[in-house]
Amino acid sequence: MEPLTLLIWAAVWAGVSACLYVTVYFLNLTFQILVNWFRTFAYLMVENDRRAIRNREKIGFTLQKSIANEDFNFVQGIFDQKAGEVYDARVIKAGSVDEKIKEAHSYGRKEVALWI
Repeated sequence: MEPLTLLIWAAVWAGVSACLYVTVYFLNLTFQILVNWFRTFAYLMVENDRRAIRNREKIGFTLQKSIANEDFNFVQGIFDQKAGEVYDARVIKAGSVDEKIKEAHSYGRKEVALWI
């Protein structure tokens, strides 16, 4: 796992364990649902658009854990690289996800997807 992915993974699951995030439920999680939530934080990321990922202050991510009965658990959030912590996040539980989200997570082979 690359360092940024590992840092995000650790920060997110520490917060989830402490029950710091709101949980939302969807029958079908779509790319548009993710985009709409990220748009509420657009003001944080606009200035960073042209810099390399390692130079950006805030990065959007989703972290996926699929469970045995085909329900999907995600954490969607904004990671602050400068502070080394999650700026804001929410837990998402969904019965299914659309193709774009599956592709971003390499069809279950990649836990963390960065959304830039």
